[in-house]
Amino acid sequence: MEFYVVVLVLGVTSFTADMILRYMEKIRSFGMEERLHNIKGKTIPIEDLVPHNITMLTVFAISLGVFGIFMKLLNINAFVSFPCSAAFACLVNFTVMHFIKPFVASVTGDELGSDTDISGTEGVCIERIPADDYGRIKLEYNGRHYEFDAISENETDIEKDEPVLVLYREDGMCVVEKQSEVLDIINEE
Repeated sequence: MEFYVVVLVLGVTSFTADMILRYMEKIRSFGMEERLHNIKGKTIPIEDLVPHNITMLTVFAISLGVFGIFMKLLNINAFVSFPCSAAFACLVNFTVMHFIKPFVASVTGDELGSDTDISGTEGVCIERIPADDYGRIKLEYNGRHYEFDAISENETDIEKDEPVLVLYREDGMCVVEKQSEVLDIINEE
């Protein structure tokens, strides 16, 4: 029981501090939104079951603590309560990423919508994009930073920290081109 209380208190404290800094003090670039992992699910978005960033890690901790306390109050053995609490926290994380976050974004109009045209937006490659696979890019839109999976238009390797240009976006995947390739085409003409 003490473990779940400590996890809950730590989670609530860090989540409260994050929200105060983010929404009351307007500080958004202190590292809480940096990705923690690089898991690529092909058919099932398994990456949405585990926390993406520190903010979602605090939500995970809160969920784990609350459900763990609930299970302990029912006098359920720790060998059962911990895996059940972790599974519940994973489901909460998935629900936040797939249902709550898009709903809040659509209501507030604060975030980049799935139908917003971002063609011509400049970004930076944050995970190498191989010629025959996809990686990740980071771009800024209306003062906020976003990350997208991306593939190379010309099937060339794009290295990490290399500037890119978004050609179009389809189903959450951006098709990008190196900015140096764009300049090469312009210079040829």
